[in-house]
Amino acid sequence: MSVRWCAVWVSASALAVTGQVVAASTATAAPSATAVVAATETWGSVHGFERAPHGQSMAVDARGVTTVVWGSQKGWPEPVKVAQRTAAGRWLAPVTLGAGYSPVVGTDRAGNLIVAWCRDRTGFTTGVWAARKPWGKPWTRPVHLSRDAVAPGYPDGESRYGALDLDLAVHPGGATLVTWQWGSAERHIPFRIQAVYRPTRGPWGSMHAVTPAAAAGNAHTAFAPNGRAWVAYERSPASGPTAVKVRSRSMTGVWSPAERVGTGALGELGVGRHGAVTIVFGGRGRVRVAVRPATTGVWKTPVPVTPSSVHVRQWSVALNPAGACLVAYLWKRDRVDAVRRTAGGRWTTPMTLADPTVSLAGVMTGLNARGDMFAGWDNSYGMWGRYRPAGQGWHATTTAQPDSGQVDVLEATQTLVAPGGDVVLLWAQEERPLRARVLSVP
Repeated sequence: MSVRWCAVWVSASALAVTGQVVAASTATAAPSATAVVAATETWGSVHGFERAPHGQSMAVDARGVTTVVWGSQKGWPEPVKVAQRTAAGRWLAPVTLGAGYSPVVGTDRAGNLIVAWCRDRTGFTTGVWAARKPWGKPWTRPVHLSRDAVAPGYPDGESRYGALDLDLAVHPGGATLVTWQWGSAERHIPFRIQAVYRPTRGPWGSMHAVTPAAAAGNAHTAFAPNGRAWVAYERSPASGPTAVKVRSRSMTGVWSPAERVGTGALGELGVGRHGAVTIVFGGRGRVRVAVRPATTGVWKTPVPVTPSSVHVRQWSVALNPAGACLVAYLWKRDRVDAVRRTAGGRWTTPMTLADPTVSLAGVMTGLNARGDMFAGWDNSYGMWGRYRPAGQGWHATTTAQPDSGQVDVLEATQTLVAPGGDVVLLWAQEERPLRARVLSVP
């Protein structure tokens, strides 16, 4: 049993976004009344994987196939495993990819998969490895992506030295960019962001230093339709606020200079089908959005999308290629509100989704290309959520996991909305297996 305080900025993994931010009345408006529509969707059975995963991730492809990856603690060296759920709803047996932990997964429009993960080797800094699964074919052998340094006596069981906090973006056509943070807090080695690119056809390229050794981290990456890769990250100076910065890589491999778009905690980065870039970040109790229209190539001044009268404790964002955006946020001890950006670029007034009597700990969001969306929340034990089909109102609350008085704390949650509208929820919880559950939409 453990006690967890949840008072940090949180964001959900999401899709890309386009369009312009148009300031609306969200900065001062009070939350509108909750519109209740009877829920027609239902939660399926819970599927369990393994206990005590060392990192996990999931992706859903255009066919509705779900892929879950996790770091297993069964076997030595501890392996990365992957399991898939067919579009018909059947979970397949797990496959072992290679030694490692903290995997991330992505897919292109053809259903080809990429998984990248961390791996420890005696006498070297933590490295990054990757494997691919072309649609309908087996997984390839793992490829070593990082440039590891000699580190006598490492791993030592006490420090972290090398790569961590991986992110991965896959272009619809198959090109891939993997980013990670590299350094060591315990050894006082400044963190920097590194990346490796792989074209649609061909081998992985060489490691590129996206930033110098200058306290950089929390990188997020996304592709534009023209193949340009964008990387947003945080830069934390010795004193002063944390800056949110961004760079991009052209198809020819040329990196742009770093640009500062704001200050705060980076939440998500997205690029829409028309090339507009959106960065969502939070700080001082508010969530802000910065947009770089493709027509001008100049970043607009960040716009706050949560009310000035609200101090946000937790938040989550999901974006889609059509320009829609969902931000759900937790304030006070038990209130969950949400604001939406339509495909036309306008923000709605806040909507109260939940106001229970129990203290809440976190929120999560999901949004597909069609505009179906899901907002969920938890109290560290139970999980609930509301579904909103594209063009309709919010449905009534459903329960993904009841709070039955258990003492095992939720450690991580992730949710995605599949192309057909079904919601996939993945969560890790103390002393329990990694689990997934699907909210089926009729």
